[in-house]
Amino acid sequence: MKRLVAGILSAALLTSAAAAASTDPELSGVEPAAAAAQTAYADLEQLPAYAATMEVLLDGITVKPVGYNIKGNNYYKLRDIAALLSGKECQFNVTWDGERRAINLVSGQAYEVVGGELGEQPMAQQTAALTREPVYLDGDTAALTAYNVQGNNYFKLVDIGEMLGFQVGYDPQTRTVLINTPVTPAPKPDVPDEPVIPETPETPEPETPAAPETPAEPETPNCVDGVLKIWIDPGHGGSDAGNVSKAVAGFDAPWGVQYAAGDPISEKDFNLAVSQMLCEMLEEDGVEVRMTRTDDTTVTASTRQTLFSTEGGGYDMIFSVHHNAYQSTAPQGAEILIQIAYENGGRGREFGELLKQEYMDMGQSFRRFVFQHSSTNSANDYYFVLRSARAGGALAFISEFCFMTNPEDQLWLLSEENLRAEARAQYNAIMEYFETHEY
Repeated sequence: MKRLVAGILSAALLTSAAAAASTDPELSGVEPAAAAAQTAYADLEQLPAYAATMEVLLDGITVKPVGYNIKGNNYYKLRDIAALLSGKECQFNVTWDGERRAINLVSGQAYEVVGGELGEQPMAQQTAALTREPVYLDGDTAALTAYNVQGNNYFKLVDIGEMLGFQVGYDPQTRTVLINTPVTPAPKPDVPDEPVIPETPETPEPETPAAPETPAEPETPNCVDGVLKIWIDPGHGGSDAGNVSKAVAGFDAPWGVQYAAGDPISEKDFNLAVSQMLCEMLEEDGVEVRMTRTDDTTVTASTRQTLFSTEGGGYDMIFSVHHNAYQSTAPQGAEILIQIAYENGGRGREFGELLKQEYMDMGQSFRRFVFQHSSTNSANDYYFVLRSARAGGALAFISEFCFMTNPEDQLWLLSEENLRAEARAQYNAIMEYFETHEY
């Protein structure tokens, strides 16, 4: 995860830091720093800097980092990005080295607020000059272009994303900048097929029952009424593109778009296509199906959390359809994300085994099960879909069928027939599971 974290850390580079003053140039709003910067950069070419007015979505949630449009590109303040990512797997800290007059980024550290973050959006046109201060990421020099505006340094988000691996997209119809942090932890070089079991703490976790006859999750769903009800969640959607990659070959998509090799492709479209196929198969078999979205509509993370936690208990399963990505092309194969209540067995692991076998039977390699604990409370699930579903009393899974960033995996996606085969495997696993479990 550290490499992904580093990626976002640098993403942080998107913004900040400062003037040629003797103090931390990242302390925005300090008049002496701005004045010193104006003097220090007077010998450099001055460019017009306009307020960046585009909406910015971070994992589907609107955020407002301070930014400028310079030479047709948006640049954002580093400390704003660091503050927004604080608490996520990709969090990083920003410090100022007064002796070297350099900006230091430290991956994995919680961001330390200094004041002035996420301030008022700029209104008037300003002037920008290339930044003089060097930037270091975990002690290594980061060769990045930045502009200084009124004593703060601003970095181009897309450049950082391309160099370090986090997803940056743009929706031209809504004029929205999309920042998507990694969905899964960074893979290890040799990942076993068996689930990765976190190290057992020395004392029992608060939510772990003392007696085995009181499991963390009920052994039968809350909704047992003889009617099989499945909630399908096509991941992302609308202004949240999810993972974005480039097509390795041309193809005619089932959603009516013809792509050429090299064209950008978005995870959200594949998620919806497979979900619609799965919905059709289940409904033909008499299953009552609910879809989080049925078209290219934005559904924020907070909306999903509210829905699953308040209404999820009325469904026998919440099944979230996703497709993976990583900063390199190496990772390949399916991953199944399961609620941590079942990392030692039970209903969740039983369904996971069925889905794993279906994927392998259709020719897809299987990478691993993922039982991910929250970094802030190990008694909770890390993934909000699984966490909020558990809060609502629902059994939930996230299917990451393949890696869009792996050429061989992606080629599988570029076929309507193959997408239908993916949906068929999911349908088979669901129906087989409920042959032996109450609903």
